[in-house]
Formats: sequence, C-alpha cells, structure tokens
Amino acid sequence: MSRYALFATCLWMTLLGPAQGTAEENAVRPPNFLIILADDLGRELLDCYGGQSGYETPRINQLAADGMRFKHCYATPLCTPSRVEILTGRYSFRNYVAWGELEPGEITFANHLKDAGYATAFAGKWHLGGWSSKPPRIALAGFDEFCSYDSVQLLADSKRGLGNRFWGGTINRNGQQTKLDRYGPDVNCDFLVDFIRRHQDTPFLAYYCLTPMHRPFHPTPEHPDAPTAGEDPPQAWMGSRGDAQNYAAMLRYTDKLIGRLLDTLQEQGIAENTVVIFTSDNGTDNKGEAKTIRTKFRDRMVSGGKYFPIELGVNVPLIVHWPHRTTPGRVSEELVDLTDVLPTIRELAGVKKDEDYPTDGISLVPHLTGQAEHDKSFIYTWGNFDHSSKRYKAPANYAESFLHVVRDKNWKLYNDGRLFDLSHDFFEEHEIPAETDPTADAARNRLQKSLSELRATPPKKF
Repeated sequence: MSRYALFATCLWMTLLGPAQGTAEENAVRPPNFLIILADDLGRELLDCYGGQSGYETPRINQLAADGMRFKHCYATPLCTPSRVEILTGRYSFRNYVAWGELEPGEITFANHLKDAGYATAFAGKWHLGGWSSKPPRIALAGFDEFCSYDSVQLLADSKRGLGNRFWGGTINRNGQQTKLDRYGPDVNCDFLVDFIRRHQDTPFLAYYCLTPMHRPFHPTPEHPDAPTAGEDPPQAWMGSRGDAQNYAAMLRYTDKLIGRLLDTLQEQGIAENTVVIFTSDNGTDNKGEAKTIRTKFRDRMVSGGKYFPIELGVNVPLIVHWPHRTTPGRVSEELVDLTDVLPTIRELAGVKKDEDYPTDGISLVPHLTGQAEHDKSFIYTWGNFDHSSKRYKAPANYAESFLHVVRDKNWKLYNDGRLFDLSHDFFEEHEIPAETDPTADAARNRLQKSLSELRATPPKKF
C-alpha cells in the first residue's frame, strides 16, 4: 500500500468512526466526490430554501432532506470570480484578474486530488479559458478528463445562429472538438455517468458545472418539437436569445440531470462512499429574457439578484450529503463561503495542507460531523450595483468602483458604511445609521475591523 493510500485510509476510517451501515469495501478507502455547481440558480427558486413558486426540483429538495443545508453561503454575484474561488479556496480579489480566465499556477481541488491518486473529471461550463494552451488550462487545473466548450467561441457562434451550449454548438471532449449531436447538458451528464461507471472501484472526483439556468433560455428535450439524437435542432434554438417561457422547463430538466448522477451512484453501489456537494455560482439572472422572471420568496415576488452584492445575488444554496456522517435534514446557521469547499475536500481525501499555498477557506469537516461549529466569524463578497458585467470583467481597471462586503449571522456591512440587520431586513431596505444604536455600532466596528484586516493581507490583485 502506498504512503498516500495508507495515510488517506487511516484518516478516512478515523473520520468515519464505527461502521454505520456502509459496505466494508467502501469503509477502507477515501470517499468519492461529486461536486455540482449550478449556474445562475438563486435560492429563491428552490422549495428547500423557501421558494414559493412551486418549481419542480424534487431531487434537489431530497438531497437537502438527506443531507445538510446551509443557510449562509457566500459566492460573488457573477460567474467567473465564483468559479475561481471554489476551485482555489481563495477570495477572488487575490487571484481573479480577467473575465473567463484562471491564472496559471493556481492550485485547485482537482490538482490536490489528482496528486493524491484520484481519477478526476470535469463536465459542463468551464468558463476559465486556456483552450489554446497545450495542454489546455482545464487539464493543468487537475482534470484528467473533460467535456466542455470554449465560451468565447460559443458566444460568437451563437450570435451567428451556429449553435450554443444547448443545441448545435461545439463541444470539446478530452481535446477533440465535435458538434453537439443532442442536447448539450445531456452530453455533459452522459460523460460523467460514463466516468463514474468506469471508476467505481477507485476514488474519483466528478465536477459538474451545470449549463442551465444561464441564458439563452431554449427548450429542453422534453419539448414536443425537440429533435432526436443526430437530428438538426430548429434554427431558432441555436441562437443567443431564448424565451422566458422555457425557464421552468429548464429548471425541471436541471433537477433531472442531477438525479441521473445521483441514481448512477446508487446503481454502481458507491453512493454510501460519495460526498455530494451542491451549490451555485451566483443568484438568478435578471437581464435579457430573464428580466421578466419573478419568483415568490418570503411572501413577495422578487427578481434575481445576479450582478449585485445583495443577499439574492451572493447568498447561494449549499447542500452537503455525506452518508452516515451528516445528519439528514440538518440546517446549519454557520457562516460558509465557496472558499471552504477546497479545504473540506482536501481533508476528507486525506490530503495534507499545502503551507506554501494558503487559502481563505476553512474545512467544514468538523461541522459536518457535529464535532464543532464552523470557525468563521464573517464571510466576504464584493461587487457593485451596475446592471452589467463590464466592470467585473477587468476588476483591476475598476477597483475603486467595487464595494467590499462582510457579514456575520445577523449583520451586513458594506465598505461605504452601510449597515443592515439581516435578521429583520433580508432585502436590505432599512439602512442603520451610525451612532443610533449601541448594538448596531458594535457590529459595525467589529465587521469593519474584520474587513480591514482581510483586505490588508496579501496577495491582492484589486
């Protein structure tokens, strides 16, 4: 047995404790990981997070019922910086430099697991560039196998009606480009189903970055006019503009894709030894065909919070399902953000901390097992209130325009001085002026100190 296998096995058995119904062959090896990152899926869409519009998401709801659901999980209000954060365990002001790029040299959770002997695969929306490098950036980021697309190329093609991520676009499978022969999300899901089946006997990481619920909102395979595999889709489905009438169907199909992967784990007899983490990159979209979408949440109709550092823009769903270790249906009030995913995966896999690559995240393992509360006194995000992604695409050029935001379990502070009591004001409608309430002033001072100390620590890109 290799040093890694021995170390990881001992750690895993320590974490697992006495056998609690898992198969013997699973109890002596590190867990598998299925990480699911949704795209533009805000908490208000999900029943398990208080959504009241009745969208059909039974598999996500069941995952929450079987696992642990976190009430406070911060992302950034836009795609790429959140994707950098979850992969690297670092706040994006440290290592996010340009839209659609992951800086060379950044260490990801896939790098850690690959170095530890895990098989690794990625499917879906990469959106971190590097397709022209050899090997491509996605491979350098630690993924042995991948099924994704060049976002820049696909956007250009979709504007010309040549195909998008859903219908007719170009897909890259392990370095080979081909045109989609069916619904793109099905291609990505099939890729990971095959990967899981081929690696059921060895530890693996499957990272699934869903392509719905991002615009364009085009029909799914459940539509009566949907083509069969190999048939050309309707020309109207291949462009860069869709229709909000397809939105509920896209969410329903997204839930089914997640269900297919969960069912595959069961079918292969490895669900008991697989940690499933579900989260989202930011809140629901509110532009283009998304601007008409309203969802009932907290007894009012709300639009999505994408682009803005409000709670509906940055406080995303997070569900962790770890059989026999997380208490089914437990709801956590602890403060968590996307940087915590990497150290959690690393600890569960038995990978030692890299002292030369510090992270902002803290492992959730003690909290997941009920041994301790999560050791974060605040969580952080950033953004502005421009209804546009322009400034987010080159943050160093617009550094002075961004707001930096911290919150604890009740209070939220913007670096422009605005303070809100989220326990009574989730929608941030009532700013609390300074020197009007001693409790609020204490919270303001405490959070300002935390923010200042965080922003003073290097590295810092903006």
